[in-house]
Amino acid sequence: MLKNPPVSFIVTSYNYEKFIGKTLDSIKNQTYREFEIIVVDDCSSDNSVSVVERFIAENQDLRISLIKHNENKGQLAAFKTGLQAAQGVFVSFIDSDDLILKDYARAHIKVHLAVSVAFTSAQIVEIDENDAVHTVCSPASPGTSVGFEAKTLPELLNIDVEKVEYKILDTKSAPFGGWFWSPNTSAMYRKSALEFLLEYDNTDKWRICPDKFLFNFANLIGGSAIIQAPLCAYRRHSGNAGGCNYITGNKKYNNDAATAVNLLNNFKIRPEAIRFILKKHKYFEEKFGKKNTVKFLLTVLLSYYYLLKQFLS
Repeated sequence: MLKNPPVSFIVTSYNYEKFIGKTLDSIKNQTYREFEIIVVDDCSSDNSVSVVERFIAENQDLRISLIKHNENKGQLAAFKTGLQAAQGVFVSFIDSDDLILKDYARAHIKVHLAVSVAFTSAQIVEIDENDAVHTVCSPASPGTSVGFEAKTLPELLNIDVEKVEYKILDTKSAPFGGWFWSPNTSAMYRKSALEFLLEYDNTDKWRICPDKFLFNFANLIGGSAIIQAPLCAYRRHSGNAGGCNYITGNKKYNNDAATAVNLLNNFKIRPEAIRFILKKHKYFEEKFGKKNTVKFLLTVLLSYYYLLKQFLS
């Protein structure tokens, strides 16, 4: 008899004791029940580990494990640690200050089974430190279509999974090195499309904001889809690496530190991708073939034109 594909939720934890319990509760409350939770703590100095251990003790019915780094290695390294332990057919990396809505996994799985893409990324709800909703139509979600029908908040967050809409992207509609998706927690990957991460040895380059690298590389390999429904709550707060500025209107504003990180990521992603493919060319040739490996390299090289257009605009 056919089975539902299992999902691995990999929660990367670092000094978010205030939020991680709520993050784990939001995973626990999923309507799709075929999942495991892997928490990777990146050497937190607060009480995050104690919060996770208490959650595990109180939820013996869940498949949940805790892996602790003995030194702080950065978020991409934590992704890699979790992926090595993951048993799911699909994988989501969940930030430990975010929440996922109850139909998150169900909607992602539905789209994945309807199309063949490396990952899906949903729209987001923006919340603050106290869980108050600031918007369901976030400018931080590039796929957001404006003009939601005016409804009550519960109605806005009650997704019709059976009729969820999505848009397919590839490297033509989403050139390598750009940003066409919602933040990290919004995404669910095919685990088979993420195996390249296990070959990547330069995780220190992406200690923060590693979704830029993962999204672009996965889209290079197998395309992506934007789910046009809000499925996770992205929390803006003073310790948020992506910028703590709250919604002020129809544009996304970052503080200076976040802007500097974004600029650096824009410039380093292409040479880093080329270095990775060339260094691991035997892996890529065995897995994807020589022709596609060359195609990957050419696609990254041609994306410099996209970067130039961005710089001049």
